[in-house]
Amino acid sequence: GVQTCALPIFAATVAGRSVTGEAEVIASDGRKIAFKVRARDGDEEVGAGTHDRMLINLARFDERLKAKFAG
Repeated sequence: GVQTCALPIFAATVAGRSVTGEAEVIASDGRKIAFKVRARDGDEEVGAGTHDRMLINLARFDERLKAKFAG
């Protein structure tokens, strides 16, 4: 599972210029992990927001995919 909340972009980035992303864990509750995310174009912040992820049981997920696409 995932949820993303992006704040308005603060500045435009010129085509061809590198953008660096950062993520910081700000909370965790059981399987849910919340991140604060930021994008920078050199010294200028060009975007920010939050991003939530849910941890999954990979073996269970794999079995469900196999069953779904088996036939």
